[in-house]
Amino acid sequence: MINEEKDKDFARISEMQDVLLRSRKEVLPSKCWIFVNKTNIDQLKNYGYSNFKRTLARNYFTWLIPLKRFWRDDQFQFLFSHIPLKSLIINFLRAFRAIFTKRIKNLSLYRSNSLTITNEKIYLLLFNSFIYNLLSYFIWEYVLRNDENHILSKLDEPLEGNPIRLFRKKKLISQDLANSVLEYKSIISHLKSGEIKSILELGSGYGRTAYVFLNLIPNLKYYFVDIPPALFVAEKYISNQFRNKRIFKFRKFESFQEIKEEFERSDIAFFLPNQIELLPPKIADLFINISSLHEMRLDQIYFYFDCIDRLIKKYVYIKEWKETKVPLDDIIITEKDYPIRENWEKIYWRECRVKTEFFEALFQV
Repeated sequence: MINEEKDKDFARISEMQDVLLRSRKEVLPSKCWIFVNKTNIDQLKNYGYSNFKRTLARNYFTWLIPLKRFWRDDQFQFLFSHIPLKSLIINFLRAFRAIFTKRIKNLSLYRSNSLTITNEKIYLLLFNSFIYNLLSYFIWEYVLRNDENHILSKLDEPLEGNPIRLFRKKKLISQDLANSVLEYKSIISHLKSGEIKSILELGSGYGRTAYVFLNLIPNLKYYFVDIPPALFVAEKYISNQFRNKRIFKFRKFESFQEIKEEFERSDIAFFLPNQIELLPPKIADLFINISSLHEMRLDQIYFYFDCIDRLIKKYVYIKEWKETKVPLDDIIITEKDYPIRENWEKIYWRECRVKTEFFEALFQV
């Protein structure tokens, strides 16, 4: 039964890949993302969809800090300076205690493609687990202390995907949920209530940000745009989390007229990047991209900004590295490389909280 489910999953991924590979150059993955996707595919093959929060989710915005830069890490430095000493100590003890509450296999984070856990790896796994736990508790503490509207209390980390089991007062917590609430607040706090009725997210990963928006904004339409296998994982995950929503699942189409009626009835839709060229103009109120534009070639960045300008009615939010060298493509992307349109009014462009090596920017179109 498990093998049948895995075969079905990979048939779906192959279907998406076949359509994507026939696309124009600007939407084909960069060398960086070809490499990342190979890792994602290998991890899905080894550990299955049921463990994706311990595998490919780690390749997006869930952080594990290497030992050699632990004390210099921007997130730890920010959190140490924004959390009271007493809370730092309490959460340090929580993180330490948590590494002994599950079997070693559950602490591995499944980072390696090897299924074998040897005695030599145990100490490294324990240390990695402690650092992961510590950062998770610190981020949660920071967001909780700045959560005047009690957003975190309205959300639960789903068990689907087998997340690392970390609890605060019996509530399952995660880095992804805390970071997504930060992003939600960064956007919504600058908008009028009820103003956003539709969102298009490029590079949506498994759907961590969408999960927060869909839970907190009634009757919201959400359009996912990504490459496989991320699009497959998001489609399966979000469809399971929001069974009461009308879902337009990915499929091949040659013109918008083919899907118009079904799409307009849907609350949630899934597309490959090449398919958004077929969508009609001004289809969404808000555009979101978090941590993927900076890993693209410049021709891709310019292509997507053309799409944003055509498809988005009201607001654009981006969150990227201030500067990054795109692995394998051997290019450097900085803040000044994003082709912001003259008709976009800047609401803010600032350093991110917690992950201070990132910037975030919000524009009104």
